[in-house]
Amino acid sequence: MSSKKKSNSSRSAKSKAKVYVSDDEEDAFAHTFDVSEKLMSKDFPKYFVKEMKGEDVTLEHFQRQGFATPLFIPEKAGLHITVPDPTFTVSDVRNMVGGKRILEVMNTATQLNSEMTMKDWEEFFMHPNRDETKLNVISLEFSQTRLENYVTAPRVVRQIDWVDNVWPRHLKDDQDDGTNNMNKMKYPKVQKYCLMSVAGCYTDFHIDFGGTSVWYHILRGQKVFWLIPPTDANLKMYEEWTLSGKQGDVFFGDTVEKCGRVVVNAGNTLFIPSGWIHAVYTPEDSLVFGGNFLHSFAIEKQLRIAQIEELTRVPSKYRFPFFTELQWYALDKYVYALLGRTHLSVEEEVLIRLYGEKWERDEFKLGIGHPHLTPQELYGLKAIVMFIHALPVTRKSVPKLIKDPVGLIRDIRTIVESHKNDSGEKSVTGKPLLFWPGLKNEKKWTKLKQLKRESQGSARDKKGPAIRVPCKACEGCLVQVCGACQGCVSLPRRRCVNKRCSQPCLDSSTTCSYCGLDGWYASPSMSLVDRPIETNVLMECTACMRVVHPTCETDYGVEGIISTLQPNTWHCPSCMKFNPPEETEPPAKTVKLEQDVGGADDKDQEFLVRGTSDQSKLELRVQMAEKIMAASKKQLKLPSYVFRPPPRTVKAEDVYQKIKKKPDLDLKMEEVVMLPIFKYLRTADLATCGCVCKTWHTISLDPALWTVVDLTNQKINSHLLSITVQKQPVGLLLDWTNMGKQQLNWLLPRIPQTKDLSLVGLEYNMTVSALNTCNCPMLQELNLSFVANLNDAALHKLLTTPRDSRPGLLDKKSRLKNLKKLSLKNTEVSDISLRYITQYLPQLTYLAVSGCWKLSDAGLAQLGMAESPSCENLLALDVSYCRSVTDSGLSHLARCVNLTRLDSSNTQMTSEGLAKFVSSSKHKLKLYGSVVDKKQSGRRKK
Repeated sequence: MSSKKKSNSSRSAKSKAKVYVSDDEEDAFAHTFDVSEKLMSKDFPKYFVKEMKGEDVTLEHFQRQGFATPLFIPEKAGLHITVPDPTFTVSDVRNMVGGKRILEVMNTATQLNSEMTMKDWEEFFMHPNRDETKLNVISLEFSQTRLENYVTAPRVVRQIDWVDNVWPRHLKDDQDDGTNNMNKMKYPKVQKYCLMSVAGCYTDFHIDFGGTSVWYHILRGQKVFWLIPPTDANLKMYEEWTLSGKQGDVFFGDTVEKCGRVVVNAGNTLFIPSGWIHAVYTPEDSLVFGGNFLHSFAIEKQLRIAQIEELTRVPSKYRFPFFTELQWYALDKYVYALLGRTHLSVEEEVLIRLYGEKWERDEFKLGIGHPHLTPQELYGLKAIVMFIHALPVTRKSVPKLIKDPVGLIRDIRTIVESHKNDSGEKSVTGKPLLFWPGLKNEKKWTKLKQLKRESQGSARDKKGPAIRVPCKACEGCLVQVCGACQGCVSLPRRRCVNKRCSQPCLDSSTTCSYCGLDGWYASPSMSLVDRPIETNVLMECTACMRVVHPTCETDYGVEGIISTLQPNTWHCPSCMKFNPPEETEPPAKTVKLEQDVGGADDKDQEFLVRGTSDQSKLELRVQMAEKIMAASKKQLKLPSYVFRPPPRTVKAEDVYQKIKKKPDLDLKMEEVVMLPIFKYLRTADLATCGCVCKTWHTISLDPALWTVVDLTNQKINSHLLSITVQKQPVGLLLDWTNMGKQQLNWLLPRIPQTKDLSLVGLEYNMTVSALNTCNCPMLQELNLSFVANLNDAALHKLLTTPRDSRPGLLDKKSRLKNLKKLSLKNTEVSDISLRYITQYLPQLTYLAVSGCWKLSDAGLAQLGMAESPSCENLLALDVSYCRSVTDSGLSHLARCVNLTRLDSSNTQMTSEGLAKFVSSSKHKLKLYGSVVDKKQSGRRKK
């Protein structure tokens, strides 16, 4: 470069710099002290700073010792921090955040700010002959830009930062603006800063806004920090120094008792705690990444700094955004972490996003226990309440999402009172107390959704139609073969050309693309399942060719449209929403009318039969038949035989007639005689009788014999399970069997008609826990007597929302919600379980808790609560052998107005108490020993 060009470029750079600060301003605000002298002074040794390894800076360290001392980490290894490599420059910053981004640039000579675009700043910073103006960029917050993906705060910061763990995460995710415009800001954007300073820059003593703690990582260059601890005396002097207007004349480090100095080089990381007063000098051009954060281990100090900002009249644009709102959200987060409830008024979808599904929230609440708070947290919660209380009504800044701030303050007082004696040692867990439980599943749910989209995409990519077979019922299938076509004479035989099926059905081997089951909800490998073609429930979409069960299809908010052109076809809900058919619908199934004398038009000679997704095929067929009958003038021909006739009924008179004709008739072969006898046999004996002869086998297949399948004390195998599925029993007894969890998981979705289930004597974890599934039948009676390891937590899991789900399932509540009879005899349930029962079983009429030694009068009080459904519905209660139950429990049971049977054998209930209970009932009750029951109606005298 020529000397002439050099001089021109130098003048250009100089003129640019003078746009932002004049020589007069530099002279007016120039420091009277020499910064280089303070750099060389021995009055500022490396006080206060604690040097640590990255792996030692953990949450456990903060819980044990708090965060009151600056931490110096020579190497980033162990911090779990992400920053660009050292070759990263200011030009790369400009490419990431954009050249038009407006920056606030500080002139260190005046400590005043001005604005400059990122493009202009790059030209100034990178110019080899820039002038001597010391400009400093310390407020470039780059969240929501491409640079955000290259920088990650240390792990310990992410674990305690209130913006990540307290501020409602859905608000942060809704942020789409990369600038710091307060009108567009939906959360405190203070987490990621890029600091760019030219050599010689000096930032005078200050406290980071809102009392935030801060982390710095020097990527390039060097920084020198002067650090002053936030003691009461130092903070008081800082207030006076700030308000005096003599900052340029006095080096604040000289006025305090002790001031430390630390040099931070490239690759080093520095943590500065809340409230520390510090100044920064840049010996050489530097590029630094850092972030500010509020946390639970310096609450009192953070609030103190906020008050100082108020006293020193710091402009709002230089304060922590949404500071007071964040305090409210912090209180609510502690209430949820310690009490299991939240005061946020948000939609269910947002609750799931933040806290997880309903069953996850209930499980979290049960597992809270009594976590101990650190002293900093306990005193900090008190300080927040006092801080908010002292604010004027117009500045309390209650967030819109918190509808009951008074109730929130009451909950905080409850927490402070119950945790005032917490142990500091037990509060050191190494695990964060504040976090969003729902976010831990984000990766899992994202992966599941991705897999689902891929599976749907692969299903749609398969454009070929499903295999179809002749229906064997239409006119084309019933026509006689010609015997002369190529199909009739060739070997092997093929279908005759005359046999052209007009209603081909789905092949029985076709399965649902979601669940993999066939049209009868059975596995294709099952051989003992009746599969009539007309009962196939699978539907093939005419657009995307997917074959699914209608109940497995995802709910898209629209209904599928059934087609009458071909059996088992429709326009699926997905295609109805994303690829709807044209308004000119394809012609529906038509039926030709007979020719009228007058010769009607073709349009009048046919009629349409269209259906909707909520109409069954039977309704459509009935409509078709009615129209055919109404349009026909011919006499209808009666069928020559009955299609699928009902079961044959034999009466006793028929047997008497047979005996008269044939006196030696063997009555053991007559169904009317043997069927009532077979009803008294157990399931195993009935199966044995079916093997005696063909006649008994036919009798044993009567559905009336299989309403209840009793497999008590049987060794369960695949053959017994297959037979149980075939019989579709209403009642199933699996008492004292070797039934396993996998077997029960296989069986439950295949017996949807079962209403009564007995699992007496089984083990909860190995078997009974399988009931907590969305595939469980809607039971009305359940017997869990003598079930091992059935405690309060286990019962809660059974009665709450299942952990699994299936496509198309709208009701996500427990499948046991319709229980009317429940037996928990001789289990480990306690009073808490009775609260779960009243909460989740609103239709319960019979409850047996005999031999449950943990039950007491407090449990009976749950049954008699005013708002409990058991007050109206409970009819019978068995509390025999519950030793802790006394007459006090009877006063609670008296509120159960329809309770007509009470078994109190071997309890502490006295005869006097039971007699009083009988007399107070509106029903005609009588005391039989220790059992209260209705009076037996005697025979009337003639």
